[in-house]
Amino acid sequence: MEDKLDKILPQEARKVLRETFKGLVGKVPVEVFTGKAGNQYTEVTTGLIRVFSELNDKIEPKFHSLDSGKAKERGVAKSPTVLISPDKYNIRYVGAPLGEETRTLIMAILIASSEGTILSDQALKRLFELKEPRHIQVFVTPACPYCPQQAMNAISAAIALPKLVTAEIVEMYENREYIDKHHIVTVPFTVINGVPIGTGVKPAELFIEEVITLAPADRLSVSVSGDIVDVDLVIVGGGPAGLTAGLYAGRSGLKSVVLEKATVGGQVLITPVVENYPGFSQIGGRALVDVMYQQALQYTQIFEGEDVVDIHKDNDIFELKTTRRTYKAKGIIIGTGAEHRELKVTGERTFYGKGVSYCATCDGYFFKDGRKVIVIGGGNSAATDTLYLHSIGADVALVHRRGALRAEEALQRSLRERNIPVYLDSVVKEINGKDAVSSVKLQNLRDNTVKELPVEGVFIAIGYTPSNDIAKMLGLALDKGGYIKVDGRQRTSMGMVYAAGDVTGGVKQIATAVGQGSIAAITAFEELATPYWKEKV
Repeated sequence: MEDKLDKILPQEARKVLRETFKGLVGKVPVEVFTGKAGNQYTEVTTGLIRVFSELNDKIEPKFHSLDSGKAKERGVAKSPTVLISPDKYNIRYVGAPLGEETRTLIMAILIASSEGTILSDQALKRLFELKEPRHIQVFVTPACPYCPQQAMNAISAAIALPKLVTAEIVEMYENREYIDKHHIVTVPFTVINGVPIGTGVKPAELFIEEVITLAPADRLSVSVSGDIVDVDLVIVGGGPAGLTAGLYAGRSGLKSVVLEKATVGGQVLITPVVENYPGFSQIGGRALVDVMYQQALQYTQIFEGEDVVDIHKDNDIFELKTTRRTYKAKGIIIGTGAEHRELKVTGERTFYGKGVSYCATCDGYFFKDGRKVIVIGGGNSAATDTLYLHSIGADVALVHRRGALRAEEALQRSLRERNIPVYLDSVVKEINGKDAVSSVKLQNLRDNTVKELPVEGVFIAIGYTPSNDIAKMLGLALDKGGYIKVDGRQRTSMGMVYAAGDVTGGVKQIATAVGQGSIAAITAFEELATPYWKEKV
């Protein structure tokens, strides 16, 4: 058992957690309910909670069987189930909190101890308008890097309003009946009071709006607060370019903030393995993001779930309104990256979240037991996704419209070594199914023959489109692909506005984004003192 726990929570991780748990304020009772002994998920869950309690005595575990009176009292029917501070809050985790979801459990314990939340003042104000009970279910998998953020939104709501809000985090693979019930094949997936709300992580304000209205929300009813924050530099985007810019700005003595509308990390966050970043022969995308995040945090403030909704310039000062506050800055660095490009075929949008996915790391877990899936694309991302899906047990094939792949030779060699089928000169013309994907129509471009290929999952990795909303707000010059035009110092067409990373086009690599982020910050520092566009006296 100890060996199993060492694999899940190595000694080095325990040292870090011991320091983390020093932040616990009050006692946190944790109740664990399990069924028959010998189940791996049960053993790991009970072992994990025991280790937590050994690291800090403020974590007080109690263990019960599913057929106990306590299970009936708490309304627990599944094993394993973890309840956090159950006499005070309605927070439960159903399934083993493994992988990314270990983070959720740790954060839940920390904020339950302090009676705090991750919700903004605006989100809390809106939540307190709630008059009727809400049962929030967030469906997750261990490999989904976005799931903890959505789960913490739900847990925070349950802590802020314990008499009305119940938060239930459900691990999907162990509770597959929900897949059929709600036709879920993409996570995080949120259901409130039995109403499917939709897929993806939401900013706290938008999440609370959905809790109130019991419907998917695209716009916020909360108004931006009157808080005004003065900084030298606002960096929009929390990927490698933005984090690096924040680090360099801070080291230059500039007061800066990094604003990320979703979750820090960008495309790296969902990259299973990175093998071409200097200094690491191989590292998980999430691990690399964590390293960058922690280093940048020493030099700049980083805010997740904060989206820029308006920008204008008054004299030499930029005013940026976000979903939470207003920033006044002397300069802006745009590092908003790029979003997945759609295939634009029949069935793609219909079955998004029901077998169609743009994130193999997030959703591949559903197909790990030999289910048939395809990856569409021919570049590094498509090849990496294919290899990842194969490694977790999916029956995967790769489809590419050209006669040869564009991926690096090392990735192509791995595909060949694993005997993964590759359909070249082929395109998906249609995605079919009833409640979920069941097949695709595949056309061979050499002879125009069309065949139906039975698959349950379609992972699309055909490139990106730039996230250029900020650039459009400012009226910056864009190229024909919508990417921001920059010079050799990352300057855009507007003074004191810079851009870095994938939003500028070119070579889309982590190393490229990091290099451009550093150049943008250094250029901004130099030009705050001597603006290049102003005439020297």
